[in-house]
Amino acid sequence: MTLARTLLSATTLMAAGPLAAEASEKRIFMDIGAVSALHDRGEQIGRQTLEFGAGIEIDVQEATVYGAFYRLLPVGDQRAAFEDEADFILGVAWGGHGYSADVSANWLTYPGEDADSSLEVVGAVTLEAPFAPTLIGFYDTDLKDWGLEFAAGPEWALGDWTLSAIGRAGFVQPGDDSAHRSYAGIELAAARPVSEFVEFGFFAGRYRR
Repeated sequence: MTLARTLLSATTLMAAGPLAAEASEKRIFMDIGAVSALHDRGEQIGRQTLEFGAGIEIDVQEATVYGAFYRLLPVGDQRAAFEDEADFILGVAWGGHGYSADVSANWLTYPGEDADSSLEVVGAVTLEAPFAPTLIGFYDTDLKDWGLEFAAGPEWALGDWTLSAIGRAGFVQPGDDSAHRSYAGIELAAARPVSEFVEFGFFAGRYRR
């Protein structure tokens, strides 16, 4: 699961807001981004990369069900060294007393590449506490990879901007019995609304394995 997929899932969770008991309103969301280096759970999987994600969500009883499409496209003079990726996501998010949660199934495909498609299951729980501590876990049902990540950090307002600093730490256990890897890092982000339906932002991150 790439960073963008993590953010897409988190955005869906945060955008849900108060969950209505009987609401059935449909909402469309979309993210477009460009990065100079793309990291996934402590591993660099791309240099200059364009990302696109879009989906739809609907409230069902006390949960929010969503479906999304995510596209990763390496660009630049080193794009041949990294894989294109197109993912199809189906998930559900809900909130309880003092927490919110998100579970999704992600069909990961690699157009034009030799890599096989795989199904990844991801779960996340965020506590309604200072720094919004979040635990994320994943399991790839085909490759048998699995891992856990913990993230937390402050957020504050500065005029029209929302600033945040998120620390992440985790590990990944490959399914081929190779050595596991652990990582830690920090992300700094800033975002501001451009219009009622559009928000602009940027982030910078630093990771060590």
